[in-house]
Amino acid sequence: MNTCPVLRTATTVALLALTVAGCSSTDADTSTVEDLRGNAVTALDFPRTVFDGWEITDPAERPVAAIPAIVAAAGTGEALTYSPSECGPGGPRGAALWSTARGGDSWAGQVGENATTEQSFTTTVATATDNSLNAVTDFAQTCSQYTVTGGGQTVDVVTEVNNEEPLKYGLSDARLFTTTATVAGSGSVHSTLTGVGYSDGRVLTGQFTTTGRVDGATINVAGNWWNIIATKASTSTS
Repeated sequence: MNTCPVLRTATTVALLALTVAGCSSTDADTSTVEDLRGNAVTALDFPRTVFDGWEITDPAERPVAAIPAIVAAAGTGEALTYSPSECGPGGPRGAALWSTARGGDSWAGQVGENATTEQSFTTTVATATDNSLNAVTDFAQTCSQYTVTGGGQTVDVVTEVNNEEPLKYGLSDARLFTTTATVAGSGSVHSTLTGVGYSDGRVLTGQFTTTGRVDGATINVAGNWWNIIATKASTSTS
């Protein structure tokens, strides 16, 4: 049963922008969704030795096509202008990325937040609609630098491709990239690690967001997070 997460901190703006208000379900196929839930993480999959202080729960609605670091830096997910426009969710590169990452209409997922560290994540497992993740790499390489304006802010965005061994987690393919969003003039930084993977007809999408950069101690948390969600997504429940 879906529940509404209680979100409290500055990073909440990213999670709120990625979930639609209300607690109604829009699952397209109940039986398929139940199958996907077996490959989606739950709060019990996260060891407290690493994830102490995290609130992890079902999302109210499916996360939308947005990179949380940009939303957090701009302070809004509405009326954002991307330059070049091809890197936005409505542009050709952005649209191809999110079409691949979203998969089919049936999905299951989790959201998490740590109020103390100002870190958050969203992750979904859905039915796959393609067998190629080239659109993910194409976006990350083509949109290595762009700007976003909105909420009275200009945000400088840098995208970096992360090397990853897909078979390490039992995935048939995986692509990861880090988005660093810096507010012009203030130097305020938010970062998101985005991962997209395939396994046995399923597409996994996860986004881990933090204030500052994904470095230092944050790498340990983000690395554990990706390991957990990727391993669970690739585990057969049949």
